[in-house]
Amino acid sequence: MNTTTRLIVSGALFLLTLLSGVWLSHSGKPYSTLIFTIHKLIALGTVIFIGISAFNLYKALGAQAFVELSVIVVTGLLFLALFVTGALLSIFDAPPGIVLKVHQVVPLLSLATSILSLYLLAKGIKAV
Repeated sequence: MNTTTRLIVSGALFLLTLLSGVWLSHSGKPYSTLIFTIHKLIALGTVIFIGISAFNLYKALGAQAFVELSVIVVTGLLFLALFVTGALLSIFDAPPGIVLKVHQVVPLLSLATSILSLYLLAKGIKAV
């Protein structure tokens, strides 16, 4: 799969994750098990796809990709924050407001860092 296709699929998966999250939040509490499961599976698939894509691109570059690796680590931490805040939102009836804010902002940051990391890795491969 070429880099452009990876970027398009990553963006589409993020959009599906975002849309299913909005659908889930508008369904109200208690969350529907079906919608919650769909949202979590899409999110997990997105993380796996981006992780595999970034790993394959990083492997092609080797040790010269320090900046790219840094962006990948930040992206991984953002995904971790999404999973943790998502779990907290689903567990508590009234989670702290900061948890909801983080879960609303971090998807945009993780989208940006994911696209940036894939772009930087792909750019590095073309330069080699």
